[in-house]
Order: sequence, then C-alpha cells, then structure tokens
Amino acid sequence: MTSANSVNSASSYSLRIGQQRHKLPNEAAEWAQQLDTNGDRYLSNAELHSAVVGDSVMMNSGASADLLKEFKASIAGVPNPVADGYHSFAEVEKELTQVAKDHPDIVKKMSLGKTPEGRDIWALKISQDAQGDTSDKSGVVITGCHHAREWMTVEAPLKLIADLTDGANDPSVKHRLDNAEVWVVPVVNPDGYEHSRNVSNYWRKNRRPLGVDQNGKPTSAIGVDLNRNYWDGKAEHFHVYRPAGDTPGNTRDDFSATSDNPSDDTYRGPHGASEPEVKALLDLQLKNSNIKAVIDYHSYGDTILYPYGHTKDPSPNEALYKSIGQKMQSATTGFKLEQSVGLYPASGTSDDTHDLNGILNFTIEMGRAFQPNPKTIPVITERVAKASHALIDEVIKRDDAGELPKHSLA
Repeated sequence: MTSANSVNSASSYSLRIGQQRHKLPNEAAEWAQQLDTNGDRYLSNAELHSAVVGDSVMMNSGASADLLKEFKASIAGVPNPVADGYHSFAEVEKELTQVAKDHPDIVKKMSLGKTPEGRDIWALKISQDAQGDTSDKSGVVITGCHHAREWMTVEAPLKLIADLTDGANDPSVKHRLDNAEVWVVPVVNPDGYEHSRNVSNYWRKNRRPLGVDQNGKPTSAIGVDLNRNYWDGKAEHFHVYRPAGDTPGNTRDDFSATSDNPSDDTYRGPHGASEPEVKALLDLQLKNSNIKAVIDYHSYGDTILYPYGHTKDPSPNEALYKSIGQKMQSATTGFKLEQSVGLYPASGTSDDTHDLNGILNFTIEMGRAFQPNPKTIPVITERVAKASHALIDEVIKRDDAGELPKHSLA
C-alpha cells in the first residue's frame, strides 16, 4: 500500500510536452510514482511509453509518437496542443452552413436534436433535389465523433461532404447523388468533443450530469458512452444492450468493454437509448425505411468492422458484410476487415442494433491515435472517404438488385 508520505504531492512530478515542462496535478500522484521507475520525479518518454503500451485502450495497435503526446496531455491535465489543427464544433457548424448555402440543390442542413448542453446535432442530407422528398433513394448514414476524444472522426465526414459537393460534375459522384440519399452527421457528441478539445483530451462520453446511478444513489459522475447506449426498445433485442447475466447496477458481472459504473469511460447509461444523442440517431436511422446502411467513424486501428460485437456468433448477413467489406478494402489500402467482436466484445453498440433491424452497419477505425498530428488529416481522411464511397456504390447497386436486408421498422 502506498503511503501519503511516500507519494507527497504530484506537483513534484513533471513531464515535457514540446518545449514546455508541466507539473502534474495532485490527483496524478500515485500513478506518477508508479511510472517514475528511476525515482527522479521526471516522467521520461521511455517511462510513459511503457504505460501507453500497457494500457488496455491502447493494446491493439501499439504505441506511436502521437499516442504518447496525447497521453502526456491527458495525465498533465492540459489541452492537447494539436487541437488547433482540428475543426472546433463552431467551425464545423459554420462549414456545414456554408456548404448548404453554396449547394442548395444537393444539400439540406437540419438539426436532429439538442445535446444536454444545448448544442445542435447537425446533419446534412446530400442528394440531388435535396430540398424535396428523396426517400425513394437508397439511404446511407455516415456518423462521426460518438466518442469525444476521437478527433479525426470529425475530419473524415467533412472530407466526404467535400467530395460529394465539390465533385458534382464527376460521373461517379453524380451517380451517387442521383441514386442515394446520403446523411452525414459529423459530430454526434458535440458537448463531449468540445470538452475533450478544451479541458480533458481523453474524455470519451457525452456531458450529461447523471444525478443518480443505476441503483438510484446520488452520484456526481458525468456522461454516458454513447456507443454503449444503443437499444431499439424491442424486448427481443434487449440482450444486445444488456447481455444475459449482466445485472443492472452491478459492476462485478459487467460485460467486457461495457460498464455499469457511472464513472467509467464505457458506462452504458441508466437504460437503453437514455441519451438524446442516441435517440436522435435512432430516429433518423430506424424510422426511415429507405436507410439501408450506416458507417460509424471511430478511431483508431485502420480496421473495417462488421457485426456482431456482443457475441462471437456471426450475423445472418455475414456473407454480405464480407463481400461489401472487401470492396471497401479494395478502394483503399491497409485496412483489416473483421467481425467487431474480434477487436473486443462490447454491448449496446450501434452496429449490432442496426443489423438486427435490417440495416447494414460498418465501423471504420481510422488512424493510429485518437488525436494524430494534424498533418496526417488529408491522408487518413482520403483513405476513409474512398472506403465510404465504395459502400455507397455497393448499397445503390445491391438495393436495386434486391440483395439487401429488409428494414424491419419500415
């Protein structure tokens, strides 16, 4: 057991970010002592590198310089300096407004709902004759930033929007606009995103004050992991939100990377679809019968994932996922294709919920860090855009041929 005298104050521990040395906050004291293997009260890159490699969040892709930098900012309690290279939420709003103004024939901007802190969850509908009813076309939804700290997943939807709007004279783009209704939601979690950019860069959840835990006891904890909160309200699908044997309010039997502890990063929430951000997405995706496929952008790992994530059992649509997924792979380079459970088991995810309702759902894990060097934005988002275009093309073709599952809430 570590004594208070041996730890002293974390202010006596420090690390360097760029050219600036930072003293660590008091709450990092015990952890800092464990990392400081040579006892000099300075956390070197080598000492921090071992922590990054050993962290369960990091374990599937190894460490990189970008991971180390963002990890340093996290434990130092300071904003990540690379934030200036990414769009703020206000800048995203401004860009979406301008795109809709510049391309009214193919773009319609709308709010899907409000966040706990009052921000809009903005979506663009991109399709020829966007101001009218385009529900006779094959619908595809693209989402970014379910998880606040995954900054690159905001940039990737903006790249896709630019491709579809600036390339309207390209025959392949025109084909997509004429035959598909593409919905792009760049920032599902605006509150968490801004908190991650400005306060705590590793923040993952939304920012709703919970008030009470799952047992009704008062808690000061904030936030729900939006991609552990999905449930369509159907009793026969409840096991996807809470697997059998995982009892409410009991952390001892929690299912893998999903928690009943309100303070955990992967807290599933008080009940399925409790969060306004999740409700907004479910309303868009489940209540419109033409929605045939969803791509959720996440980071990191350069992997294309398909359902299921709550079980090793394959989806009935596995052959279709593999066939379309291989087309997405071929459109870009270096992405691995696998079932979601192979990354790690998780419940309450969007992909499993959509699959059970006749909507194909891929997750693209992009890059090798949550907040990589902004210089990598063009390369990463270009690769992701190519895979996304391939999915849209496959949905158009296969929907026309009657090869896609039937939307069960039509």
